[in-house]
Amino acid sequence: MKNKTTNRSRRRQPTGTKQTDSMTHEKPVALTLKVDASTYIRLSTLRATQRRTSQDILQQALEEYLDRAGA
Repeated sequence: MKNKTTNRSRRRQPTGTKQTDSMTHEKPVALTLKVDASTYIRLSTLRATQRRTSQDILQQALEEYLDRAGA
């Protein structure tokens, strides 16, 4: 059985430097959102019918809201 730490063998970049990919995006930051059961079911249904992830749906909605709010 493999040791879990062997999967983390990639070199880490020094603190304060940006990790870049082909589109030069910064590393995402985790955000937790708690919702009631009804909202969760609605999101899950939308996710299944649109074949998108909850992450994609919520990120698009948040970006549209921030644009409208001028933030």
